[in-house]
Amino acid sequence: METDSTLSALALAISIAVFGMTEIAATVIAFTLRVRTGILSPEPVEDDRDMEVLRHIPGGPTAPLRLLNLAAVTATVLSMAALVVSRSGTNWVLISVVETGTLAGLGLLLAVSRAVAIVWSNALMSTAYRLTRALSFPLYPILLAQSVLLRGFPWNPQSEDPSEDRGIELDLDVTTTPEALDEHEVRMIKAVVQLDTTVAREIMVPRVDVVAAEADTPLNLLAEQMLEGGHSRIPVFTTDLDHIDGIAHARDILQYLSDSEALSELTALQVARPTLFIPESKTLEELLDEFQEKRVHLAVVVDEYGGVEGIVTIEDLLEEIVGEIQDEFDVSEPEIQPIGIDEYLVDARLNIDEFNEALQVSVENDGFDTVGGFVFERLGTIPSVGDFVQYDGLRIEVMSTLGRRMKMLKVTRTS
Repeated sequence: METDSTLSALALAISIAVFGMTEIAATVIAFTLRVRTGILSPEPVEDDRDMEVLRHIPGGPTAPLRLLNLAAVTATVLSMAALVVSRSGTNWVLISVVETGTLAGLGLLLAVSRAVAIVWSNALMSTAYRLTRALSFPLYPILLAQSVLLRGFPWNPQSEDPSEDRGIELDLDVTTTPEALDEHEVRMIKAVVQLDTTVAREIMVPRVDVVAAEADTPLNLLAEQMLEGGHSRIPVFTTDLDHIDGIAHARDILQYLSDSEALSELTALQVARPTLFIPESKTLEELLDEFQEKRVHLAVVVDEYGGVEGIVTIEDLLEEIVGEIQDEFDVSEPEIQPIGIDEYLVDARLNIDEFNEALQVSVENDGFDTVGGFVFERLGTIPSVGDFVQYDGLRIEVMSTLGRRMKMLKVTRTS
């Protein structure tokens, strides 16, 4: 009996160690593929052939590790059951309680393993690749059979890209370890990872803020408009913004500066270049590809009915990754200004997620993108100065408007 107990304990220890090791290795590989750690690190992957071999493994680069990981979980559960039986006999209540605790412990070990893998991903990368490559050879027949069997199912987990591991993204965080990425780098990585889920509507300049020129505007007036607004590209329209006919570029106007006659006779439409129209649902990843392919820096965002919603530029897209970019001509006030104890002056155009992060609140985003949109939705009517809403310990008052649109809001913590 004592021998059985010892063997069960030894098997349990080995299976737990294998579970943690395979989870760390799989996370390192998935994390590397997801955020392209290799291009951020001065040390490249040891051998490009490692990656090439992993790509040809049936089921994907992490398939051997997933298989061994599953075997380790099974062995852990069985070893723990055997250990309980050897100590206390066949007590099903005790076995159930112990196994529940075992699964909870494995869940904790999984979280710790992923955190360790991400923090030390650069140092563990080569080891993870070598381990996976070594496992792929003896497990190849099993992996191949598994891949063939799963191929007929509508949902095939083996076909998923390991870089799409949802858990990896949740583990991206800032640490104080010297080898870890700093806060700014982590935010940039998160932003890049989210390019395929963020859509153009979320970062566009809304229609009401678009600076545009009528088609018959003379070039001299167009140049003044560009200079006054600090824009190098301006949409050109006829009738209204729903009929944009092109994009005027400052560079095209510069060639006529020495010709006063041309400046007064040529119109904005005559120098405008073709317009790139995109749906508001286009992801930033797709938009970046289109900007690169068509070699343009500005796109007009339209809704499902073809109406113009706003514009988006390559600078807007870049700011989504690296944060706000201010050039020497930009003049802007902070979007959130403290004006007293628990009182803030807030730009109504401030994104609701940035508002939540800055004030450490949790205003739910339900069909709107800005703080002004939240107030508008809660009021249910055209806002006027002095109108206010209360929500979850906040009092948000309309301080100024521009026509039917809110400009500035005062936010007060009431509790």
